[in-house]
Amino acid sequence: MHSLRCGALPPGWEGGRANVDVGVASLATTAGDPRRPATLFARAPDPLGFLIDAHGQTAGDIFLTGTAASVVMQGGANGDAPATPRLLRSYGSSRRSLVQAQRQTGLEGDSGGRGRTPLLVDLDGDGDLDLITLNYEVPPAGVGPRQRVYENVGGKFVRRPGTGLEDAGVERALLTDFDGDGRLDVVAFPFFRLYRATGAFAFADVTDGWMRRVPGGASAGRNTWAAAELDANNDGKWDLFLARNGSPDVLLLNGGADFFISAPLPATGTHHGDVTVGDFNNDGAVDLFLASTAPAAAPRKRRDVLLSGDGRGGFALAPAAATGVHVWTAAGGDSVQAFDADRDGRLDLLVGSGAEVAAGGPPGGWDLFLNTVPLPAQGGGHWLAVSVGRSAGRRAAATGATLRLTVEVGGGGGGGGEGPRRRRCLHRRVGGAGGSGSSDCLRVVHFGLGAADTVVALEVRWSDGSTVVRRDVPVDAVYTVTAA
Repeated sequence: MHSLRCGALPPGWEGGRANVDVGVASLATTAGDPRRPATLFARAPDPLGFLIDAHGQTAGDIFLTGTAASVVMQGGANGDAPATPRLLRSYGSSRRSLVQAQRQTGLEGDSGGRGRTPLLVDLDGDGDLDLITLNYEVPPAGVGPRQRVYENVGGKFVRRPGTGLEDAGVERALLTDFDGDGRLDVVAFPFFRLYRATGAFAFADVTDGWMRRVPGGASAGRNTWAAAELDANNDGKWDLFLARNGSPDVLLLNGGADFFISAPLPATGTHHGDVTVGDFNNDGAVDLFLASTAPAAAPRKRRDVLLSGDGRGGFALAPAAATGVHVWTAAGGDSVQAFDADRDGRLDLLVGSGAEVAAGGPPGGWDLFLNTVPLPAQGGGHWLAVSVGRSAGRRAAATGATLRLTVEVGGGGGGGGEGPRRRRCLHRRVGGAGGSGSSDCLRVVHFGLGAADTVVALEVRWSDGSTVVRRDVPVDAVYTVTAA
């Protein structure tokens, strides 16, 4: 039986003790017969009734119904049998069951490849989510290009040729707007390339130009295994963190014109891992959590590390003992995601272990670590979580929407003592906190505010250009921005 190991539980959970194993069965309650635990979960019908070679996955509101659908990439038997992506969407009045929909959406009629990474993104600014599929190898001759770009036309995906991505020699990617023009660009790896969106369904390789001020140029991004978008220095421009396989990680600060510059990072040792981003101590500066695969041998502690940001582009290595995140495993695997699991205003961590294939080592599991930094009532920093829905008129999906939060600190009240009040801006995007072969659909966006106790304005901008500005936003709360 798998268990949920909490490295540090909040007070009130098992007396606030650390490193408590909470077995799944112990969470059940009795109903009727005290000898039989109540059923907590019921298994839904399996939308994939047979084993497939699943690789990357993504989710988003493809059909603008308010409910996410998923795209799953298939490996294609090492390229010998190209496989088309699978699309899973919900159905029924409760929308709690999934059915395959690749045939109805046009994906099944297209030739496949050795699937790796799907990306859902609004490429033409009409509000719906288009699709990019990245493949590992060029399929056999005559079945189409290696990489594919599809336009979402009323819920059907139509291939768009000549986008500039078709021959890209990559298999993983992250979406970000590194040039600040409002279009999402593609950061591709492990053979690091930067593809700037130059228009609807059009990309240009700008790697050499944007990396010209980085020592080593584009080679500084080689062997990237995962990447994350962040605003490391709170200047409103999107920076990049590159988690590299067997090489030192790289932080690229956005120069604001057409170049990146490299920034120093504390030595974390080499690791082959994943990365997630979030303000874990609610001080107003984003932090980084790096997950590292464990050697497939006797169980041992993984070399996961937390880098604490200072809001000016600098990061410090947090002592391992202080984080409370200790995963003991003999399994490989390195996935990690930051989200507020218990909605208490503190970002938690879900860490995954396990080999990609059965022959790759012992099976792994999932570890959920609950954040125990002090809450505002205990002297901790303020926070705000924003739940983002569709744009006004339900014309645009939440994925890719940007949030600009203007907060105020200082002066009287609870904002940090006497003196003039100061304003600063924080920026986030709706989506996952990091990316590799899969990307996430996190529509609840977390901000740590530190001593700031007043929200001056919250601006949300969707991919179709729709914008709302809210000024009556509380702190230390979950605030919902609905489709008006």
